Amino acid sequence: MTTSTSSTDFGRVENDGTVLVKMPDGSEKQVGQWAAGDPNDGLTFFIRKFHEIENEISLTLQRLKEGKGNAEAAFKLIERVKTNLENPTFVGDLSVLSTKVEELQVIAAVKKAEFSAAKAIAKEKAMEKRNQLVAEAENLINSKQWKVTTQRFKEIVEEWKKLPHGTKSEEQILWKRFSSARSAFDKTRRQYFSTLEAGRKEANKVKAEIVSQAKAIADSKDWSDTANKFRNLMVKWKAAPILDRKEEQKLWKDFKVAQDVFFAARTAALSVLDEEHTKNLEAKKLLAEKAEKILPITDMKSARQALKPIQEEWSKIGHVPRKDKDQIESRLKAVEEAIKNTEKNEINRTDPAKSARAQSTMQLLEVKLVKTEKEREAALAKGDNKKAETLAMTIESQKMLLDATKSALAELTR
Repeated sequence: MTTSTSSTDFGRVENDGTVLVKMPDGSEKQVGQWAAGDPNDGLTFFIRKFHEIENEISLTLQRLKEGKGNAEAAFKLIERVKTNLENPTFVGDLSVLSTKVEELQVIAAVKKAEFSAAKAIAKEKAMEKRNQLVAEAENLINSKQWKVTTQRFKEIVEEWKKLPHGTKSEEQILWKRFSSARSAFDKTRRQYFSTLEAGRKEANKVKAEIVSQAKAIADSKDWSDTANKFRNLMVKWKAAPILDRKEEQKLWKDFKVAQDVFFAARTAALSVLDEEHTKNLEAKKLLAEKAEKILPITDMKSARQALKPIQEEWSKIGHVPRKDKDQIESRLKAVEEAIKNTEKNEINRTDPAKSARAQSTMQLLEVKLVKTEKEREAALAKGDNKKAETLAMTIESQKMLLDATKSALAELTR
């Protein structure tokens, strides 16, 4: 037997390059033959192979503990190392290596179990998500938001594809439900657009007729009636189905031109009328001032006699500007109501119910006075001195009416 030239605690190399490793039971087993030079280099080579596989096991073990490794890959490594432990091809402490393999096997088994559990949970969640997607799809069957819903169905398909696979039979059932919902929506959508196309033909006919009617009345001078007709035509236009965009715009432009022609003419005509009505307003202001001087009422007969010619002259004067109508009319009406209320109060002075009504009238007049005063303050804040002046006269009228009402109430309750 030859003499060894080099050895370690776990193996040696003979002069002829034979490399042996010490087995856990104390025996030796040949791991290879070195014929490339110095036998010591051969021993070093096989020791390095041991460290390489030892490092591979350590790295795999570390990655598994960190949750980064693959349990299946670890089991393949374990199987390979166990085979090498039975028939070593390296030199090193086989007992330590065997212990590390056992530790790796335990950790790999745990990680495999964890992976299986996580996979099962992922499958369960995936099936839960698929159920949610199917429920959403079935809720979208009757949606009329065609573009948005079509896009959502596409997104559901993409979401479905990204989910982990679950139970195949359950997936097939859910996919069938989803496909059925999508088909039902598509059918409704196709029917809608088919009906819409037919409706557009009818709408074209309806809107063309509306344009024809608008053109026919564009030159009318019957401002009120024709304005109502245009409003009715607009209602009909909005009620008709929508046309192709280009055709819709063309017909709308024709309708708008006719409408603008009429309303521009009406505005011009009414502006002339308002100018004429301004003169009437000034005349009625003078009459209102004259009527307000009747208040407070001391003699019913004299008050009625003084008011009658004012009313007759008022009726002969034409219209006032629309914006001033209510205000100027209210001034004369206030005097008329004061005379009427005074007369009623005189007749029914002892009637409790009428006394209560007089009280209510007084309260209403007080509210009305407060409102008018606020309107005057607002006009002054805006710099509208003309309106403020008019409101000031109205306030004076209302105050006189309120004073008269209070006097009448006093008569009823004395």
